[in-house]
Amino acid sequence: MPKEIEGKSAEEWYGDGNASFSMKDYQKAIECYENVVKIDPKEKMVLYNLGYCYFSLNNYQKAVDCYNKVVKIDSKFSFAWYGMGLAHYKLNNYQNAIKCYEKAIKIFNKNHIGFADFTHVWYNMGEAYKGLNKNQKAIEFYEKALEIDPNFEKAKDNLKLLEPKK
Repeated sequence: MPKEIEGKSAEEWYGDGNASFSMKDYQKAIECYENVVKIDPKEKMVLYNLGYCYFSLNNYQKAVDCYNKVVKIDSKFSFAWYGMGLAHYKLNNYQNAIKCYEKAIKIFNKNHIGFADFTHVWYNMGEAYKGLNKNQKAIEFYEKALEIDPNFEKAKDNLKLLEPKK
C-alpha cells in the first residue's frame, strides 16, 4: 500500500475529504476518501463518510458496500448499521433494511448511545414494513415514532393511510 498518493498522506486526503463533505461536495469528498482507503483500507470513519457520500448521491448499492466494510471492521458501529438499513430501503430490500435497523437498535440500547431520539428509526422501520405490505407492523412503528414526537407529520400521514377506516 502506498504511504502517499499525489504527494498527500492519508491525513491530508482525509482533511480535504472532510472539507468537501462539509460543503456537501460529495463527489469531491468521494475522490478524497477513496485515496485515503487506498492508503489505509481499514479506516472505519472514512468508509462511513464514503457510504454517506454515496447515499447522498443516490448510489445506494455503493453505500451498502461501504457500510458493510465498516461493520466488518467494527460490528458495534450502530450508525453504519442504520445507514446500511436506509440504503437497503432505498434499494427496496425491505427485509435487509429491517435487519439492519434491528441491529442498530440493539447496539443503541446495549451501549446506551446513539440517536438523541429514535423517532426516525421507528418511522423508517414502519416504512420498511409498509414496503413489505405488513401494515399492522408498520402501524406499530409509526405509533412508536409518534410517542416520541406527536407532531411528526409523515408518521401521522402514513398512519392515517394504513389504519382501518371506522
